[in-house]
Amino acid sequence: MITLRKGEPARRGTGAKLVEVFGADLRSLAILRILLALLVLVVFVTRVADLAAHYSDQGILPRASLVQDTYVLSPYSFSLNLMSGEPFFQALLFGVAAVAALAMLVGYHTRLATFVVWLLVLSIQFRNPLVLNAGDILLRLLLFWSIFLPLGAVWSVDRARLSPRSATPRRFSMQFFSLATVALFLQIAFVYWFTAIWKTGDEWRVDGTALYYTLSNDQYTTQLGAYLLNFPALLTVLTFATLALEALGPFLLFSPLFTGPVRTAAVVAFVSLHSGIWLTMEVGLFPWISAFCMVCFLPAWFWDRVLPKLRAALPGQANMTRRGKRRLRDAVAYLVQTYLMPLWAILSSPMGATKPYIPGLTSRNEWLGGNAFGDSSPAALSVEGAGVTVEKGERRRAVARSEPGALQSSLATNLLAFFFLLYIFCWNLMMVSSFSIPTPAYQLGPFLGLSQNWVMFAPSPPKEDGWWVIPGNLRGGQQVDLISVMHNDYGLQEVSYKKPQDIVGSVKNAQWHKYLEYITTTEYNDTPERRADQREQRENLGRYLCRTWNMRHTDDELLTNLQIVYVREPTLPAGQHPEIQRVTLLKYSCQR
Repeated sequence: MITLRKGEPARRGTGAKLVEVFGADLRSLAILRILLALLVLVVFVTRVADLAAHYSDQGILPRASLVQDTYVLSPYSFSLNLMSGEPFFQALLFGVAAVAALAMLVGYHTRLATFVVWLLVLSIQFRNPLVLNAGDILLRLLLFWSIFLPLGAVWSVDRARLSPRSATPRRFSMQFFSLATVALFLQIAFVYWFTAIWKTGDEWRVDGTALYYTLSNDQYTTQLGAYLLNFPALLTVLTFATLALEALGPFLLFSPLFTGPVRTAAVVAFVSLHSGIWLTMEVGLFPWISAFCMVCFLPAWFWDRVLPKLRAALPGQANMTRRGKRRLRDAVAYLVQTYLMPLWAILSSPMGATKPYIPGLTSRNEWLGGNAFGDSSPAALSVEGAGVTVEKGERRRAVARSEPGALQSSLATNLLAFFFLLYIFCWNLMMVSSFSIPTPAYQLGPFLGLSQNWVMFAPSPPKEDGWWVIPGNLRGGQQVDLISVMHNDYGLQEVSYKKPQDIVGSVKNAQWHKYLEYITTTEYNDTPERRADQREQRENLGRYLCRTWNMRHTDDELLTNLQIVYVREPTLPAGQHPEIQRVTLLKYSCQR
């Protein structure tokens, strides 16, 4: 018989609420793992076409220029991609990272795969920081915190590798609580809280014109975004609603009252925000990464109540018999066991990452994680590297009675997570105040990729628009626009300074746009060193254009010189017409 001391029920109730608010459902972590792996693969696919241009010594940022430029790459940062400037070596690292992302996708040696993915994504990003946006920074931070979490606890190959005797009772809670879950949740919340702090302009806080100026920027705006300019009153409401959601919305994610439904509603609100950004603006994968990472907040309330109803509403689900469901699970498990596991054994055994066979797999249903895939009763387990422990005494008796409880992380993992959580809080605080981190501790930020600054359309949206024209003179006297070279198009394009009908489409992708934005902006060029850095990067682009063009042309079509011109178009209040200005950023001779 268990006796409870006075006040113990209250303490247990407080602890249970703390676990509910700051704990993560293992199913949510599994979905986060799958989405992060897919996002990494999408990033690689979208960037492999520019692999030589962006990551090799023959591209726009040779290694010699990168390592000497402390404005572009911190001296405390590192990158495995700097070991060689050849495109083949870069492709090799991309390939290894893709294999690790696939292992992470299916949950095969999940913690090791997540670490490798984080390491290589960090290295690839630091090889060319000029093509990164806020989405890239958020992706590497999510991967970092994922290393501390049991992402492979359910719906994974790691789950299949567990012996039934090593799994915890079937009715044990799916909830996982540690300081790593707290850190992951707060990292995502910091993105919104600190970007709200940065937005101090009157456009955000007084007159509500921020979205008007944002959507007036043709470099980013889609057709839908341009159409919304016809509704200024709606844009004003959406401006204040966006700022309010960024400032107050994260608090709803930690609501102690009605935690399940309130948190789910907050997740839907943030996903809706980023869906709106995706529909109205071209900002790369930032909306996708920001929206998908919210799945880690989905509580057990969602999985145990909403998801079964959604499954029942799907065609054929309500009429499927128990035998039919079992046959379907057996068929999926057979395919995984027969084809997927041997394939991974072949791919990973040369690296010594695994044994050729999966131990402890006594039935096909074991791969499916027991009833984690089936009914709504939760199941939990301890997985490789999760550091899950069950205490003696009271906790063991509770488990014997099949009472729910939360999986817990190891002490070392908690201490590390707490240290890095405190560190990123101090880093964000340093970005918005006079607070500073001591130099020895500061070095850790760029070294691990923890440095972050959420200045997004802040303190005010940019009030300048424009497009790029790169006229080049050929030996035969003809003039061509070299902007098409970024599209891998080496045809003789006519030079025109007229505003393109589709400015977004005139630049190949978000990475090229970010790069052109860097060499164009003068907002932060307040020192001679900064201006010299920008001139060097422009010359790197001129050198790249000359070399790549002349490799594919001969005689009169050889390029002799070029200019990089930015056609500036200020964004004025509604009803006013701006004066367009041409700014020559670079004059470059190919004879250098």
